[in-house]
Amino acid sequence: ATLFRIVDRNQFFEAPGDHADEMETSMMLHLAPELVRPLAEAGDGASKRFRIRALREWAWAQREWSQVSADTGIGNPAAATAAKGAAFLAAMTQELGQFLVELAAADLHDLYE
Repeated sequence: ATLFRIVDRNQFFEAPGDHADEMETSMMLHLAPELVRPLAEAGDGASKRFRIRALREWAWAQREWSQVSADTGIGNPAAATAAKGAAFLAAMTQELGQFLVELAAADLHDLYE
């Protein structure tokens, strides 16, 4: 499972992004605020895209963060809050817990309808 796709991020966050953005920064402000630099020091999340179309659309490759953006952030963290991070984490853990309970009760030889 991709942890951050368990629930719809748009229910909690305004700005899109995928690294050190509003979502990740909110999570860190909730979980380990001492590791988050002041938001006033953060960039706006502007980033460069891959030149190769497939890497922009469906293929995957590790990004060199220092080449992708000035501050390695992709997405604007300005609206991040610990409260948003707490709410998002609670929703994710609720959904993940529900899945694990259902999986534990399932007949692994009869998973299809």
